[in-house]
Amino acid sequence: MNARLFGTVSVILCLLIVCACSSTPDGKSGSAQELINEGIKATKLHQNVRAKAAFQQVLEDFPDSKERIQALLLLARTYYVDKEFEEAKFHFQKFIELYPAHAQVDRAYYYKAMSDFKQIDLALRDQTSTREALEGFNQLINRFPKSQFLESAKAKQIECEFKLAQNVFEIGKFYYRTGSYQSAIIRLKNLVAEHPKHKHLDEAMFLIAESYYHEQSFDEASVSYKELLKRYPRSRFSIQAKSRLRTLRR
Repeated sequence: MNARLFGTVSVILCLLIVCACSSTPDGKSGSAQELINEGIKATKLHQNVRAKAAFQQVLEDFPDSKERIQALLLLARTYYVDKEFEEAKFHFQKFIELYPAHAQVDRAYYYKAMSDFKQIDLALRDQTSTREALEGFNQLINRFPKSQFLESAKAKQIECEFKLAQNVFEIGKFYYRTGSYQSAIIRLKNLVAEHPKHKHLDEAMFLIAESYYHEQSFDEASVSYKELLKRYPRSRFSIQAKSRLRTLRR
């Protein structure tokens, strides 16, 4: 290779190296703000993989920039939109820890709780996500009484509380159906004590009484039937409760 050709090749190689070192996810050179703009543009085009790469690059390449705050929140939000809720929750929590006094930290609290809420499963299954979502909504409500997310958080709080109550109710009924009456009594009494506004409370109280009856704990059964009739005289279980009481008096 002659000197002239060697020099030309060297210049080209140098240019390629410089371009590679300064490129963004789409091959364009840019600052932290340009990366954020690129990520926002990608989210509008539903190119979320590309968007996440851009926001992540801001975090990695510009750790001391003011754009890092926006990038972290946008990254968390993009994971949320992509239904990658565990990743979203992780990044919202990271934002809360790093920027607890930021003007948009209530947004992070809300969507962190929503990340758990979106993972709530059926009533008979594990309710870890429900409890964590409820805790998250409670934190937002208590810490940010003027948040724009307050009303939504309160509505979701009620849903979580109902879901937890329904879970206890379904488990109690399961124990009753399978003849595990002591376990049914424990679960259903917890429901009555902790969720006094549950819509199936009369059924829960009737099943408590029936569980005592089947266990031949007739005094406790009698008290429970009478309590049901006192609190819910028009319950659909009132006729059965009265019939049981007549039987117990004989």
